Amino acid sequence: MINYFVWLLVTALYTPVFIQLYSTKWEALDYTHAYFILPISLFLTWNKRDQIKNILRSNEKGGGLPGLAILSFGILMFILGWRQNYWLITTLSLIPVLIGLIIYLYGREMLKILWFPILYMLLLVPPPLGILDSITLPMRYAISKATVIILKFVNYPITREGLLLRIGYNDIFMGQPCSGFRSLITLLSLGMVYVYMSKSTLSKKFLLTAFIVPFALLGNLVRVITLCLITYYFGEEAGQGFFHNFSGIVMFIITILGLISVESILNMKKTEGDN
Repeated sequence: MINYFVWLLVTALYTPVFIQLYSTKWEALDYTHAYFILPISLFLTWNKRDQIKNILRSNEKGGGLPGLAILSFGILMFILGWRQNYWLITTLSLIPVLIGLIIYLYGREMLKILWFPILYMLLLVPPPLGILDSITLPMRYAISKATVIILKFVNYPITREGLLLRIGYNDIFMGQPCSGFRSLITLLSLGMVYVYMSKSTLSKKFLLTAFIVPFALLGNLVRVITLCLITYYFGEEAGQGFFHNFSGIVMFIITILGLISVESILNMKKTEGDN
């Protein structure tokens, strides 16, 4: 009964944080993938309900001092972040609070079961705006350069001035969405769930995870090239309509198909090795 009361207190502590994040913070940072991180984490936890029940029935003792130390550190992070209105620290404090509380109340075996749902919530931590700019700006330049090289190679009339692409008589500015950062993080979060829930071995899961970012970057390159081609043949209005409505699907399809293909190849090699 006391355990339920403790979890109720933690829920009450972080409810104002999530209200603020869901209402303004993520949208302001164009970090909208974070909206589904908490529901997925809760689903993954619920999916482990049988193992959780087994540990609760075993009456394993909690971790004592180590768990309490981690929990105290998380609470201090929360207080510091809340007083300074620093949402990165406030949100990040949830991770040590959960880890410390689980170890303290239920022991390390429970943490072994729930480590992924907990660490997965790192993806909902809003990064500082300056860090976002330092990441997305080089990505925008890189994707614009690669697009020009590829389209010039197949003889399309395209030039680049900084982040401005000119193809035919149409101009395309490589704005922040063109960096693909938001889509990259979204696909990374979805890809990690796919890998986590797959029945592959641990080594295969690490290999699949390593392929998520390259496939996502490839998908973004294909998206921008497609945007340029649609703009060239059908005009800027058609290109912008495609970009806002359908281009994200391109990245998702390429990434998921890529992961499925890699997993199939790995499984084929395993089958051949067994034979």
